[in-house]
Amino acid sequence: MKKSLVFFPIVGLLLVALAVAQVSEDITVSADVQPYYSVVFNYASVSFGAVYPGPDIPAPGNSIGAYNVSVETNIDLTVNASRTAWYPSDVLTLKFASSLYGTPTSPEYVIGTASVTVDSISPGVYTHYHAYWLDVPIGAYPGSYSTNVTMTYQPA
Repeated sequence: MKKSLVFFPIVGLLLVALAVAQVSEDITVSADVQPYYSVVFNYASVSFGAVYPGPDIPAPGNSIGAYNVSVETNIDLTVNASRTAWYPSDVLTLKFASSLYGTPTSPEYVIGTASVTVDSISPGVYTHYHAYWLDVPIGAYPGSYSTNVTMTYQPA
């Protein structure tokens, strides 16, 4: 009787082991990753303050990276810029540069009323720095001037 008591637990363990060893299933797991980009402007305006006529007048804050955008993307992006006509007279020239690696130190583009591509961004997480400069001709009448700049981040 004792031999059978020892034999049955051993046979039972072997049956459980065989049963576990025989259970398997291949499960397909899938996901469709969608294009994603998030762009958050960390500034709403650029004020040059009081300026005298001259070329390449930097916006205050250029040198400290005050004009920047937080970007997260899993797709390539292009960045376009345009502006409205200067009010009250379209005589000022707005220049621009951007970089993912720190504040730009010299202008690269003239921002006019027609859209121009000013940068491209690869997938990743970035602080995208902007910098602005003005050319003020000697013939510009004294007064306050303003324009609206449109920056567009879009899939490449």
